[in-house]
Amino acid sequence: MTDFHDDSDVSTGRTLWSLATGWAARRGDEDVLVSLPQSGTPEGMRSMPWARFVDDVAQLRRALAAAGVADQRTVVLALPNSPLAVAIWLAVPANGAVIQVVDPDGGILAFERAVAATRPVLVVAARENAATMREAISRIQVPTRLVVPTELGVDALRHEIDGLPPSSAAAPDATPDLVAGLLPTSGTSGAPKLVKLTHRNYVMAAERLARNTGFLTSDRHYLCSPFFHTNGQLYLCAPAFVTGGSVAIVPRFSASGYFDAARWTGATVSSMVAPPMRMALHRALERGGAVDPGGLRLVQYGMNLSENDWRAWDALLPGIDTRQIYGQTESVTGVLGGAPWEADDRRTIGRPFVGVERVRLVGDSGAEVPDGEPGELWIQGTPGRSLMLGYDNAPEATAETLVADGDRAWLRTGDLMVRHPDGRFEFRGRRMHIIRRGGENLSTYGLELDLQSCPLVGDVAVSAQEDDTLDAIVVAHVIPAEGYDEAAFRAWCVENLGKRGVPDVVRVHESFPRTGSGRVIVRELG
Repeated sequence: MTDFHDDSDVSTGRTLWSLATGWAARRGDEDVLVSLPQSGTPEGMRSMPWARFVDDVAQLRRALAAAGVADQRTVVLALPNSPLAVAIWLAVPANGAVIQVVDPDGGILAFERAVAATRPVLVVAARENAATMREAISRIQVPTRLVVPTELGVDALRHEIDGLPPSSAAAPDATPDLVAGLLPTSGTSGAPKLVKLTHRNYVMAAERLARNTGFLTSDRHYLCSPFFHTNGQLYLCAPAFVTGGSVAIVPRFSASGYFDAARWTGATVSSMVAPPMRMALHRALERGGAVDPGGLRLVQYGMNLSENDWRAWDALLPGIDTRQIYGQTESVTGVLGGAPWEADDRRTIGRPFVGVERVRLVGDSGAEVPDGEPGELWIQGTPGRSLMLGYDNAPEATAETLVADGDRAWLRTGDLMVRHPDGRFEFRGRRMHIIRRGGENLSTYGLELDLQSCPLVGDVAVSAQEDDTLDAIVVAHVIPAEGYDEAAFRAWCVENLGKRGVPDVVRVHESFPRTGSGRVIVRELG
């Protein structure tokens, strides 16, 4: 009898490196990378075909192996989005080592934490952050080699990298069950953890997204999200290695240049969370006139926009399909979403993706809840295949998040959702972001979307503050727009949201602290 559980593992022994070598043989002259060195201008844009990319990465693999990059040792990568960053991201796991990409602008304390957590055999930094990284390594006294490339573009691997001389010795090959990478959780409410993902995880992530989203070989994935984030690595780069498509690389996200850079690079699909998507929309509205996004046909997004923002989006960008998607780093990319032939209703996320074993919504009692009632989303899968292998050096946190179920496990997401009778799921917020005010449960997520519709504010984030009488009160953190006045803001809330939608406290900010993907770091709002 066929074991359907094993057959459902579409990774089937492949790695991203084996996929790359296959495309180099089949599509050697076709571009895999298109690099825009500066976000605000098309000048200097270069491309790289599959055959040359694989040859250069093979050379890089040999040099890395000679430097000890093998045997599950870790490499910390602190480079901006660039062809060299993608090449190192591919080469390190291909050798059987582990890649940990960090925010190149993270600062000395973030660098210290990253290096101390994994004690890497090698650290790769940019010229701009090399001194900070060197100081971080010196402070914690971890014996490691620091490499600082002088070139990050498509020609980077055609030059000797200082501290990493070329080698002719063969590089070792990874096996699919080895850990390939460590990716941070978002860390919007608490300290981020490092998620361990295997080679099977990477291929499974790419396959699941490509098959459920309908990615094509002709698609060019728009890497404007930071590469240290799950979105950059798994949602944008990895699918191209399954489909034989290509990746458009810009150094960093630019709200004012988002649509222009998409047009210049020929990007066709993008993946974003709502905050930077909203920033790009508002910059385009401020600039006025028509927007030409080139061939950009699809934007997948997490979280949501307000109704006002969606009306503005549809009026300005009618040719771009949008599709909400839900997933976590721990769940190995997308779990819920709409099909390519379905209209995005902007309210619900969609149904479970094909390839997701099972999902359920669990109430406070531990039992599944019926349709229409909120519950925590649990996702069934196999650690190291369709779910993360675990958190790095955090067995207790792993045990709390992955509930064993034979050779499978249930991932407790911490996210509250409602399933509708048609099978579509609606996000209600993080369990930790539900505010219990005077016996009522209020979702910070839903309230933020409502408050963002107010024309008096540029942006809004919501948090809770303990209260002796009401248990908790609602704090609205606002970035004022032109004409803002707190009394007028409160009056708008009463008129449009009713008394339940009026925040108890309003605090004004010039800007919000954000993660690399654009989410507001609530714990730092004060």
